[in-house]
Amino acid sequence: MRRVQILERLSRDGGVTLTELARDLGVSAVTIHRDVSQLARQGRVERVYGGVVATSNGNPPGIPPTGWEQRVAQADAAKRAIAAHAAREVRSGATIFLDSSSTCLALARELVAGPATGITLVTNSPAITYELVDDRIVVVSAPGELDQHMRMFAGRWTTDFLAGLNFDAAFVSAAGLTLEAGLTTSRRPLADVINTARAHAARTVALIDSTKFGRASLLTIAAAQELDAIVTDDGLGTDALAEFRAAGVAIDVA
Repeated sequence: MRRVQILERLSRDGGVTLTELARDLGVSAVTIHRDVSQLARQGRVERVYGGVVATSNGNPPGIPPTGWEQRVAQADAAKRAIAAHAAREVRSGATIFLDSSSTCLALARELVAGPATGITLVTNSPAITYELVDDRIVVVSAPGELDQHMRMFAGRWTTDFLAGLNFDAAFVSAAGLTLEAGLTTSRRPLADVINTARAHAARTVALIDSTKFGRASLLTIAAAQELDAIVTDDGLGTDALAEFRAAGVAIDVA
């Protein structure tokens, strides 16, 4: 039961010191060290200096992954391939916008691993803001109201802030893409953020894994032909690829 409580704490907070765990659970430091060591051997937590942090498979029984965690895990290999391809478009000294999607989080990670320097990266994603630590990249977090489910800042504060900036490229994603409805989402605040960034970017690049093709959600963000480029993975069928290209849509396959 105590180890489940540790996992519940990490599921909620992401990390905690061993001293805090011992105090809050009312046990000795030796007991906490033993519990954490066992969980670490199982791959359910990761030890760090003075504390412990959650891992992707550390959810305790009865506590399912959050919606964000599910989004990050879904089509992970495809997103990493798309991100690696998109990262080649980011040159040293560029100013870019990354939206709050899990695919843009993958792109942020690729930029950290890549050679480009002097990048200014603007995002409405608290996940990207929190994770991205690199002296070569200046991170600017857009203000706004936090959408807990989507893990994004959105609303009037966000769009007003973005409207005052200029980007070499805006990298975005969404729930679905069809020729008829274009790039779509079910959330108006997300559409507003993306369209504001698009309006102030020299190029808009949509990062769309192949599972999202053929899906249409409630609101259209942009027609497929209005996007300067779409990057997808090799799971997209040749017929669908040919259909989009014949309609004048620029698609790169990672």
